[in-house]
Amino acid sequence: MREAITSRQNPRVKEISALGEKKYRKATGCFRLDGKKLFLEALSSDAEIVSVWLSEGASDAVRETVERAVDEGRLDGERLVLASESVFEKITEEASPEGVVTVVRAMDHLHRTLADGEKLPEDGFGSEKLLIAESLRDAGNLGTVLRSCAALGIDRLILSDDCAELYNPKTLRAAMGAIFRLPTLRVAPDRLPTVIGELRATGRHVYAAALREDAMPIGEFSLGARDCFVIGNEGHGLSDTLIEACDASAIIPMREGNESLNAAAAATVCIWETVRAK
Repeated sequence: MREAITSRQNPRVKEISALGEKKYRKATGCFRLDGKKLFLEALSSDAEIVSVWLSEGASDAVRETVERAVDEGRLDGERLVLASESVFEKITEEASPEGVVTVVRAMDHLHRTLADGEKLPEDGFGSEKLLIAESLRDAGNLGTVLRSCAALGIDRLILSDDCAELYNPKTLRAAMGAIFRLPTLRVAPDRLPTVIGELRATGRHVYAAALREDAMPIGEFSLGARDCFVIGNEGHGLSDTLIEACDASAIIPMREGNESLNAAAAATVCIWETVRAK
């Protein structure tokens, strides 16, 4: 293997380190993944791998995994960079790094933003199972929602544009590879009620997960195969405007005396109910 990069002042080291900040991810159109599992997820997807950084101190298992990918032609050897432990400490955000960091091109084909004036498909995404999120600001929560959606069978996540960033390192860690499998659509917050209206016009029922006096307990009303839920901000829930855009409000039945579930946990319940609806 080639000689390791040892200087923390190397321009390439500075570039990959800068990907820890959102403005640089946006400017370069790239993001960074830590660890063996996410390296393998990127390798197995149709994502464009820009570079793979392997620490001199990586375990034999990690080193063998990366080198095998090169030997099998799954990873272009020219994209593999060997880094000294000192350099690797600079480019990773992990407290206990596994010794491999992968730089990937943003997947605009999978994670789209609804353009100004653009409408949803006339069929409202057909028979796809959907979940909608408004102002979900915590990156860890968003990552967990992505993971639950991908694991349980949601086909597409629709997000208001003020939700946490998909390529935030915390989102990526919590999503555990779902970023490569689950399509998302980002929508300007003020357009989300209109989008919900467009979905309803195709025959879907859209339910706001909201603590309202008239909210119906989940499990006590009929949910159609194309119906979906909207989850809201961790602290403030859903906006009144968005709730009014929905067919009705729904709550998760809970034992008395318990705090409400956090956004990610509540979303997982809604996801399960959506997926099992026939």
